[in-house]
Amino acid sequence: MQPVSKFVEANGINNHYLAWGDPEKPPLVMAHGVGLCAQIWNHAAKDLARDYYVMSIDLRGHGDTDKPGTGYTFQQIGEDMAAVIQALGLDRPFAVGHSAGGMSLLIADHLAPGTVGKAILVDTRVGDSPMMMLTPEERQERMERTSQKRSIWESREIMYAAYRDRRVFKTWTDEVFGYYIEGGTRLLEDGRAELKCPTDAESTFYRTRVTLETSEVVKGLSGQYLLLVGNYEGAQTEQDEAVQRLMRESNNSQFKALKQGSHFAPMEYPDQVLAEIRQYLDQG
Repeated sequence: MQPVSKFVEANGINNHYLAWGDPEKPPLVMAHGVGLCAQIWNHAAKDLARDYYVMSIDLRGHGDTDKPGTGYTFQQIGEDMAAVIQALGLDRPFAVGHSAGGMSLLIADHLAPGTVGKAILVDTRVGDSPMMMLTPEERQERMERTSQKRSIWESREIMYAAYRDRRVFKTWTDEVFGYYIEGGTRLLEDGRAELKCPTDAESTFYRTRVTLETSEVVKGLSGQYLLLVGNYEGAQTEQDEAVQRLMRESNNSQFKALKQGSHFAPMEYPDQVLAEIRQYLDQG
């Protein structure tokens, strides 16, 4: 099964998404993290499309969604998500979001209660930004490193070889890493590959995440959530104050820690994460 590439005008921009399966089946919205793309969910979407109409969305500044040069904040992508769901005419769709994608679902639900139905947040940090764990000097270094990323490569093959053993990517499966390279780049006329997510957009998302008041975002939620976290040092726990706040403010939500996987568990253990998505959503 192959997806259909579609666009929807919402919140002042043209939003791209990959549609999988039969539109008559229950809708399922999927969202990726910062610096990634809709294709990151291809492995799960192929399977889920047997029972759901899957729409994997490129966030603002990512993939084939517009890059207006402004609005690269978590608050903005939450507003975008609410507008996209409304523009598509979806009624409390199922949803899955990794990292920032999960936060966009929470913000959409906060802004317009009823926007999201039953949803899985895969390692979405519902407390302070992970950047707050770093010193100001370390945060500045990470921002500079992100903004200075190489944006154009001689080919996708060369980019693949250069990225494959980097710390962030070396634990990903070959399949999902291939989806990232293909979906996260565009081929130029001369055959070179250019990152679709501008480096300044990615660094701006990281920088502005620090100012997001997550304690406000989780107020007034109407969706039902499963917060699914990886098994690594510094991962969120069920006892964390921010996690407890999410449980109190939302509708019969749950927390579950995976037996393995980092923040990038969907890319490292896609079958394990798919099984968790299936178990949670199929119950509803």
